[in-house]
Amino acid sequence: MNDRSVTADTRFSLVSKILLALASVASYSLVLRLAEAIEPVESVPGTGLWFPYVAGAIFGGFVLMPYVGQDRRTLRIAGLWVASALIYRLAVWFAADGPLGAGMLATFAITGAGAAVLCALSVVLIAPQRGSAPAFVFALVAGALGGASLDLKVAFDPDMLVGHGIWQLLVCLALHAGFERRTPT
Repeated sequence: MNDRSVTADTRFSLVSKILLALASVASYSLVLRLAEAIEPVESVPGTGLWFPYVAGAIFGGFVLMPYVGQDRRTLRIAGLWVASALIYRLAVWFAADGPLGAGMLATFAITGAGAAVLCALSVVLIAPQRGSAPAFVFALVAGALGGASLDLKVAFDPDMLVGHGIWQLLVCLALHAGFERRTPT
Protein backbone atom coordinates (compact mmCIF):
# COMPACT_ATOMS: atom_id res chain seq x y z
CA MET A 1 0.00 0.00 0.00
CA ASN A 2 1.46 3.40 -0.93
CA ASP A 3 0.98 6.68 0.97
CA ARG A 4 -1.59 7.97 -1.50
CA SER A 5 -4.02 5.15 -0.72
CA VAL A 6 -4.21 6.12 2.98
CA THR A 7 -7.29 8.19 3.64
CA ALA A 8 -6.92 11.78 4.72
CA ASP A 9 -9.29 11.03 7.59
CA THR A 10 -6.76 8.85 9.43
CA ARG A 11 -4.46 11.82 9.99
CA PHE A 12 -7.09 13.85 11.87
CA SER A 13 -8.62 12.59 15.09
CA LEU A 14 -12.13 13.53 16.13
CA VAL A 15 -10.67 15.89 18.73
CA SER A 16 -8.55 17.67 16.12
CA LYS A 17 -11.58 17.99 13.83
CA ILE A 18 -13.63 19.49 16.66
CA LEU A 19 -10.81 21.93 17.41
CA LEU A 20 -10.72 22.89 13.72
CA ALA A 21 -14.50 23.44 13.78
CA LEU A 22 -14.12 25.66 16.85
CA ALA A 23 -11.35 27.58 15.05
CA SER A 24 -13.76 27.99 12.15
CA VAL A 25 -16.42 29.44 14.46
CA ALA A 26 -13.87 31.80 16.05
CA SER A 27 -12.67 32.89 12.60
CA TYR A 28 -16.27 33.43 11.50
CA SER A 29 -16.77 35.69 14.51
CA LEU A 30 -13.61 37.67 13.73
CA VAL A 31 -14.56 38.15 10.07
CA LEU A 32 -18.05 39.20 11.16
CA ARG A 33 -16.53 41.84 13.47
CA LEU A 34 -14.25 42.99 10.62
CA ALA A 35 -17.23 43.24 8.28
CA GLU A 36 -19.14 45.32 10.82
CA ALA A 37 -16.13 47.60 11.33
CA ILE A 38 -15.51 48.30 7.64
CA GLU A 39 -19.14 48.41 6.53
CA PRO A 40 -19.40 52.20 7.03
CA VAL A 41 -16.33 52.78 4.81
CA GLU A 42 -17.71 53.92 1.45
CA SER A 43 -14.74 52.75 -0.62
CA VAL A 44 -15.18 49.13 0.55
CA PRO A 45 -17.82 47.05 -1.23
CA GLY A 46 -20.84 46.17 0.92
CA THR A 47 -20.31 43.26 3.27
CA GLY A 48 -23.27 41.46 1.71
CA LEU A 49 -21.18 41.07 -1.43
CA TRP A 50 -18.13 39.42 0.10
CA PHE A 51 -18.91 38.23 3.64
CA PRO A 52 -20.88 35.06 2.72
CA TYR A 53 -18.08 33.89 0.45
CA VAL A 54 -15.36 34.51 3.05
CA ALA A 55 -17.39 32.86 5.82
CA GLY A 56 -18.00 29.81 3.66
CA ALA A 57 -14.37 29.55 2.58
CA ILE A 58 -13.32 29.64 6.24
CA PHE A 59 -15.61 26.70 6.99
CA GLY A 60 -14.25 24.78 4.01
CA GLY A 61 -10.67 25.47 5.04
CA PHE A 62 -11.13 24.29 8.60
CA VAL A 63 -13.89 21.66 8.56
CA LEU A 64 -13.77 20.12 5.08
CA MET A 65 -9.98 20.17 4.62
CA PRO A 66 -9.24 17.10 6.82
CA TYR A 67 -10.85 14.88 4.20
CA VAL A 68 -8.42 15.81 1.42
CA GLY A 69 -5.98 13.09 0.41
CA GLN A 70 -2.37 13.50 -0.71
CA ASP A 71 -3.01 13.64 -4.45
CA ARG A 72 -3.19 17.29 -5.62
CA ARG A 73 -3.78 18.38 -2.03
CA THR A 74 -3.42 22.14 -2.53
CA LEU A 75 -5.73 22.18 -5.52
CA ARG A 76 -8.33 20.08 -3.70
CA ILE A 77 -8.23 22.29 -0.60
CA ALA A 78 -8.74 25.34 -2.82
CA GLY A 79 -11.64 23.52 -4.49
CA LEU A 80 -13.24 22.93 -1.09
CA TRP A 81 -12.80 26.62 -0.23
CA VAL A 82 -14.62 27.60 -3.40
CA ALA A 83 -17.34 24.98 -3.00
CA SER A 84 -17.91 25.91 0.63
CA ALA A 85 -18.01 29.63 -0.19
CA LEU A 86 -20.65 29.01 -2.86
CA ILE A 87 -22.66 26.73 -0.55
CA TYR A 88 -22.68 29.33 2.23
CA ARG A 89 -23.72 32.09 -0.19
CA LEU A 90 -26.51 29.87 -1.54
CA ALA A 91 -27.65 29.05 2.01
CA VAL A 92 -27.77 32.74 2.97
CA TRP A 93 -29.75 33.54 -0.16
CA PHE A 94 -32.14 30.62 0.40
CA ALA A 95 -32.76 31.53 4.06
CA ALA A 96 -33.22 35.23 3.36
CA ASP A 97 -34.84 35.38 -0.07
CA GLY A 98 -35.62 31.81 -1.04
CA PRO A 99 -38.88 30.37 -2.26
CA LEU A 100 -40.06 28.92 1.05
CA GLY A 101 -43.07 30.47 2.66
CA ALA A 102 -42.40 28.52 5.85
CA GLY A 103 -41.54 30.01 9.22
CA MET A 104 -37.98 30.79 10.19
CA LEU A 105 -37.45 27.54 12.10
CA ALA A 106 -38.43 25.40 9.10
CA THR A 107 -36.49 27.62 6.71
CA PHE A 108 -33.34 27.41 8.83
CA ALA A 109 -33.70 23.62 9.24
CA ILE A 110 -34.19 23.05 5.50
CA THR A 111 -31.38 25.43 4.60
CA GLY A 112 -29.02 23.88 7.16
CA ALA A 113 -29.82 20.38 5.93
CA GLY A 114 -29.28 21.34 2.31
CA ALA A 115 -26.00 23.09 3.03
CA ALA A 116 -24.69 20.14 5.04
CA VAL A 117 -25.58 17.66 2.30
CA LEU A 118 -23.87 19.89 -0.27
CA CYS A 119 -20.78 19.97 1.98
CA ALA A 120 -20.78 16.17 2.14
CA LEU A 121 -21.17 16.04 -1.65
CA SER A 122 -18.21 18.42 -1.97
CA VAL A 123 -16.10 16.09 0.15
CA VAL A 124 -17.07 13.19 -2.12
CA LEU A 125 -16.41 15.05 -5.37
CA ILE A 126 -13.41 17.22 -4.47
CA ALA A 127 -11.50 15.63 -1.55
CA PRO A 128 -12.33 12.87 -2.80
CA GLN A 129 -13.87 10.46 -0.35
CA ARG A 130 -16.10 7.53 -1.19
CA GLY A 131 -19.72 8.52 -0.69
CA SER A 132 -22.08 6.43 1.37
CA ALA A 133 -25.71 6.63 2.37
CA PRO A 134 -24.81 7.07 6.07
CA ALA A 135 -22.56 10.04 5.26
CA PHE A 136 -25.42 11.85 3.55
CA VAL A 137 -28.02 10.86 6.14
CA PHE A 138 -25.76 12.05 8.97
CA ALA A 139 -25.16 15.33 7.11
CA LEU A 140 -28.88 15.80 6.46
CA VAL A 141 -29.86 15.26 10.11
CA ALA A 142 -26.96 17.27 11.55
CA GLY A 143 -27.58 20.11 9.11
CA ALA A 144 -31.30 20.23 9.91
CA LEU A 145 -30.67 20.24 13.68
CA GLY A 146 -27.89 22.80 13.34
CA GLY A 147 -29.98 24.93 11.00
CA ALA A 148 -32.87 24.86 13.45
CA SER A 149 -30.49 26.06 16.16
CA LEU A 150 -30.09 29.30 14.20
CA ASP A 151 -33.61 30.13 15.35
CA LEU A 152 -32.47 30.18 18.99
CA LYS A 153 -33.13 33.53 20.57
CA VAL A 154 -30.17 34.25 22.82
CA ALA A 155 -30.08 37.77 24.27
CA PHE A 156 -26.27 38.02 24.25
CA ASP A 157 -25.99 36.70 20.68
CA PRO A 158 -27.64 39.02 18.14
CA ASP A 159 -25.32 37.69 15.38
CA MET A 160 -26.49 34.07 15.86
CA LEU A 161 -22.94 32.88 16.60
CA VAL A 162 -24.29 30.15 18.89
CA GLY A 163 -26.43 28.77 16.06
CA HIS A 164 -23.55 28.97 13.58
CA GLY A 165 -21.30 27.19 16.05
CA ILE A 166 -23.84 24.44 16.67
CA TRP A 167 -24.35 23.93 12.92
CA GLN A 168 -20.61 23.78 12.26
CA LEU A 169 -19.93 21.35 15.12
CA LEU A 170 -22.83 19.06 14.17
CA VAL A 171 -21.74 19.00 10.52
CA CYS A 172 -18.17 18.30 11.66
CA LEU A 173 -19.40 15.32 13.70
CA ALA A 174 -21.61 14.08 10.85
CA LEU A 175 -18.75 14.20 8.36
CA HIS A 176 -16.46 12.40 10.78
CA ALA A 177 -19.03 9.65 11.36
CA GLY A 178 -19.96 9.40 7.69
CA PHE A 179 -16.47 9.36 6.21
CA GLU A 180 -14.52 7.69 9.00
CA ARG A 181 -11.95 5.24 7.62
CA ARG A 182 -13.41 5.33 4.14
CA THR A 183 -10.97 5.14 1.26
CA PRO A 184 -10.89 7.88 -1.37
CA THR A 185 -12.46 7.18 -4.74
